[in-house]
Amino acid sequence: MKRTKYNHTKLEGNDVDIETSLKEYGLAWIETDTEFLFYYGIGYSDDEQEYNKFDFCSFEKNLDIKDEFNWVEWEGIKDYTGMDIMDCSFPQQISDLLSYYGYENVFGSCYWEGLNYSDIIKGEK
Repeated sequence: MKRTKYNHTKLEGNDVDIETSLKEYGLAWIETDTEFLFYYGIGYSDDEQEYNKFDFCSFEKNLDIKDEFNWVEWEGIKDYTGMDIMDCSFPQQISDLLSYYGYENVFGSCYWEGLNYSDIIKGEK
């Protein structure tokens, strides 16, 4: 589905405030019946205090995370987070992988300038 077709009023994140989720944690998502659309930080503000450029990627809800990310050192993630990632929700699993490995390893390389915060909130571009 095209990114702009998702209901952007349903954005969720690691923080109850979506702006904080995107700008500080670098991650927010929209859940549908069949998939998750993730927005993730790819660029920082001039003072490098917060994300200001974002890319997006979707994953099917029935994705086998261990198969898709078969290169992950799962025990390393467990040591890093202090819990078994398999006990977490899919968005939290992606968040933990993103935090540990970085966006290029989780979502792939970004080949454009990205969206800004207002593009995401408005569901535009």
